[in-house]
Amino acid sequence: MERTIGVIGLNYKSAPVAIREKVSFSEQQITLFIRALKQIEPVAGVVVLSTCNRVEIYFHTKAVSVHQGFEIVLHQLFEFKSLNSTVLEHFYFFNGKEAVNHLFQVASGLNSMILGEDQIIGQVKNAFLLSSHEHCAGPVLTRLFNLSFNAGKQVRTETKINEGSASVSSAAASLAKQLCPDIESRSILLIGAGQTGKLSLMSLIEKGCQNLFITNRTFERAVEIANEFNVKALPINKISECLLTCDIVMLATGSPEPLIGLTMIEEVMPARNYRPMVILDLSVPRNVAAEVGRVENVTLFDVDDTEAVIQDTFKKRQTEIARAKEIVSCLADEYMEWLASLSLTPTIRQIQDNFRKINDNEFEHYRKFKNGIDCKISREYGNHISDKFSRLIIENLKQLTDNGKKVELLNLLNELFELKIADEK
Repeated sequence: MERTIGVIGLNYKSAPVAIREKVSFSEQQITLFIRALKQIEPVAGVVVLSTCNRVEIYFHTKAVSVHQGFEIVLHQLFEFKSLNSTVLEHFYFFNGKEAVNHLFQVASGLNSMILGEDQIIGQVKNAFLLSSHEHCAGPVLTRLFNLSFNAGKQVRTETKINEGSASVSSAAASLAKQLCPDIESRSILLIGAGQTGKLSLMSLIEKGCQNLFITNRTFERAVEIANEFNVKALPINKISECLLTCDIVMLATGSPEPLIGLTMIEEVMPARNYRPMVILDLSVPRNVAAEVGRVENVTLFDVDDTEAVIQDTFKKRQTEIARAKEIVSCLADEYMEWLASLSLTPTIRQIQDNFRKINDNEFEHYRKFKNGIDCKISREYGNHISDKFSRLIIENLKQLTDNGKKVELLNLLNELFELKIADEK
């Protein structure tokens, strides 16, 4: 049975934010998408990872070719997101060990905009948990993602890949500091109280910022974060009012629509006497209309503009890349060994069952002609011989097929023994 582990994705390297925001998923959209995809028969598992820097669909298909598996997932994605062929050039496609290796590198922070960032491992876990909760992950991807968490932990424990911990949030805070050296005395508005928003707040506090305001679509969440970090919470409908006094604005939300538009800024800036304002939009889709950056004395950055800050961190950490990749590759090999062995499981089960059936049938015929034999001893002996021959064949089968990796030989043996392979549940 042909089995594919694949990933279709795009990230900050392959696609600008203008493309990524077209493909990005909200949690609700992920739920709808994976439910629909899992209903298609060859698809045995699917997990969607959607962050500000990447959108990736991991999938497991059975009984179809690698090409067919990719076609099924890609068609469903383009239909769900109403995409056209112009975005296709930004996607990458991996399968087999390449796909496994990619996921492990993502979870380890090796594929992040900021090398070794810690935030990504939580995002990978959340993506898997959502799929698992919807019964869409399946046993093969469940093992894959659990091993990816081990890869992330091992890389961070055994290397210095995340020394001087950094994230997009901390890079944005550093960029704000470069633009406003006296950032400690500035009023700052943070829009969004999710994980990225919280990390942004922590990064600003580390830089000595004290006059901080936080807002969120769910006001209770803003209050919760405000109380935790001793900052001020305000309702989301007070954004315009707060922009009158705040010189730095940082956004990190999941809103599908811009929260700050051109009209809002054009009304605010005269009231500020055109005092300079820096806006850092870490959201994907973007939460600030692009034309806002053309307003006088407004400096607008999106998530891709943190690249320069990130490159500085990368230089300090890149000496650890080789060791980290070695760890990832070993764990990927371990997973591929396990995956290959799954191909043998039904064959092994069928060989054992066939030998037992032959023994049972032959024993019944034998007993009819041999009255007075000790049935119990004879049956036990027959079972013993059946198991012994099964073990010998299974051992040779593992060696011949390289533990299930040589699928063509496995298929030939199945035909030779006339075995009917039961589908994996």
